[in-house]
Amino acid sequence: MPIIGALALFWYFSLQGVLKYERTSDSASSREANLTENFSKTFLDKFGDKIVKGEDLSKISPEEISAASQEIVPFEKIVGVIPIATKDDIAILDENSPEAVKNYFNSLYRVYEKTFLTIEKDDVKILSEAISEDNFSKLAQIDAVISSFDKSFEEVKKIPVPRSWENFAVQELNYLLRSKKFVELIRNVDKDPLAALLALKERLLLMDEVRSFHKKTFGDLLSVGISFSPEEGGYKFFK
Repeated sequence: MPIIGALALFWYFSLQGVLKYERTSDSASSREANLTENFSKTFLDKFGDKIVKGEDLSKISPEEISAASQEIVPFEKIVGVIPIATKDDIAILDENSPEAVKNYFNSLYRVYEKTFLTIEKDDVKILSEAISEDNFSKLAQIDAVISSFDKSFEEVKKIPVPRSWENFAVQELNYLLRSKKFVELIRNVDKDPLAALLALKERLLLMDEVRSFHKKTFGDLLSVGISFSPEEGGYKFFK
């Protein structure tokens, strides 16, 4: 996604957010739920007079910026509480034979094959197209991605987990929950572009983290003599 286009998008919707804020009488809590509107209002409250007077904004002191930043709602508050999966969410097998472990990862791939792999475009691609084409109706396509996270979470929970692989299973579930939350924020880029751009950053970082996690897990499997043939789901999962 071109950074200039993303910034232009942010400032455009920031202005729209300010105008909306000035025209309506939304409660403070509802305004705080929109990071773009909150940022825009804070910026205008603190520096609006300087803009009107045509003052050089580059002369705003670090202290003024720091003071203003304290009034901006933290991104974490916009994200809210993300559900956390625990071992109580999974069924643990009282065995960890190589066959049981392979069955688990083969089953895991079969779930994703029926959910994520049926999607033609992921949320990042859809967002990029919506911005570059200035067609935000395309954002509705992200609903299918969100639905795939829901379906994947419910199906992955049902897969019996071999003993000693519980931590992997729980971590995998939590990656699904966290990813879904960031995708939901990206979906609302037309309503809160600043939150969406921050969510996009977190989404990409999380994707890298998941890849590293899977790479390490594959190494752990090989270290105990567990491998997959190319036609097995486990092989495709770690590919």
